[in-house]
Amino acid sequence: MHVLHVIALSPVARTLLAILGFAGVSFIMVLANNKISLKLSGWKAITGRFPMTDTHEMSDTYKRRTGVVGGISGRRGFLNIRLADEGVCIFPFFARRRPCFVPWSRIRKVSVGDFSLLLAVDYEQPFEFSLPTEVLPAIRAKLSQQVFHRAADPFAPVKAAIEDKETPRWMAWIAGRAMQSVEKEVEKKKHDDVV
Repeated sequence: MHVLHVIALSPVARTLLAILGFAGVSFIMVLANNKISLKLSGWKAITGRFPMTDTHEMSDTYKRRTGVVGGISGRRGFLNIRLADEGVCIFPFFARRRPCFVPWSRIRKVSVGDFSLLLAVDYEQPFEFSLPTEVLPAIRAKLSQQVFHRAADPFAPVKAAIEDKETPRWMAWIAGRAMQSVEKEVEKKKHDDVV
C-alpha cells in the first residue's frame, strides 16, 4: 500500500495520468461527435438507399470536401469522395467504414462554379457535395447535359452595390476594400488547389 501511495505522488505518474486522462476524454468526444453526426445526417438511411457496391475506381480520392448531408453542412474535411465508372463513392469523416455509393443516375444537378462543382443528389433530404473543377470532363461524360448549370456569382450583389450610384460613397469604399480582400483570398485558394 505504501508503494502505491509513493507512485501516485510521483511527478511522472501524475503526468502520465494527465496524458491518459486527456487522451481518454478526447477519444470519448470523437465518439460522441461521430454518433451525433450519424444521427443528424441520417447516414444510416442514406447507406440503406445508396449501399456501397463493387465499383471500378477511376479517380484519386478528393479529400476534405464540403457538402450537405441531412442536418450537417459545410465543414471542411467533412467528406472524402472518389469517382467510379458507375457513380460516386462518398466517405464521411464520421462513418469512414460505412461509405455510400451514389449512381450517376441519381445526380440531379451539377452547379459549375469557377473553383468547384456542387453535385446535388436526388434524395428526400438535403444531400450535396463539392468536387474540384478538374473533374468536370469526367462528370460531363457520365451525365446528361440538362443537369449542368452555371453557379451564381456569390459576389454579384456586392459588385452591384458598389456600382450603384445611390450607395453612399463610404459604404461603396468599404465594400470595395472587402471585395479586394476576398479576391486575394480566392486567388490564393486557386493557387493552393493547384499546388
